[in-house]
Amino acid sequence: MSIFLIKTILSIVLLLITFVAMFTMFEALGRSEKRFNITKLIKIHRFNGRIFFLLYLIIAYFCIDFMVKTKTELSPRITFHAVFALTIIVLLFLKVSFVRIYKQFYGQVKTIGLLIALITFGMVGTSGGYYLIITHFGTEKTSYKVAELKEEISQKGIIVQTDTESIKKGKELYENKCSFCHNPYGTDTIVGPGHKDVLKNQTLPSSKKPATPDNIATQLKSPYKDMPSFSYLSEDDVQNIIAFLNTL
Repeated sequence: MSIFLIKTILSIVLLLITFVAMFTMFEALGRSEKRFNITKLIKIHRFNGRIFFLLYLIIAYFCIDFMVKTKTELSPRITFHAVFALTIIVLLFLKVSFVRIYKQFYGQVKTIGLLIALITFGMVGTSGGYYLIITHFGTEKTSYKVAELKEEISQKGIIVQTDTESIKKGKELYENKCSFCHNPYGTDTIVGPGHKDVLKNQTLPSSKKPATPDNIATQLKSPYKDMPSFSYLSEDDVQNIIAFLNTL
């Protein structure tokens, strides 16, 4: 199970918890005639909030760990997702401080709670929701679409390294930066396509450009479609990755 699917499942659970939080808040604070026991509703709301915070931390860990290991450049979607996430944590601490410390602002707690719920929808939508859409609600494991591109073969003339040291370094780089989304020893997909025989095929699996070392280098630096950019990699790093891919 890929990290993206795990994070999506946790995000759905987080969304369900948000609905419970909204329901208990509306019933406890929004009705003049109470339908349920207020004390029980408050206890459920508080317990629900603790679970929300715990899941939030777990999901945040997965996101930060992925970005640190891959050094992924933030796309506009990921930037919005990060802003939503940071806003939620600030509002959570603000809400708790109004309830426990600055009680003169208690009247603002309902508004803050509603804002947290609405922003949570945005946060989940730009991450888990996006993943479900591009994978057709889990029926496909990749967002890559086949495209017919007519481009000339690059004339950079990258020479594939075949020495043991280059291959070893390339394997380490691949495991640290690529294995989250790609299977090097098969053609099945995780998030991106598998890379077995990638340099032995006629075309690259997603862009359909000719399967040459030059086009792989271009894909790493200026990727086609949804793949994150690895433009920070040095030329030696790129050549080492290609050296490893050539062994598959």
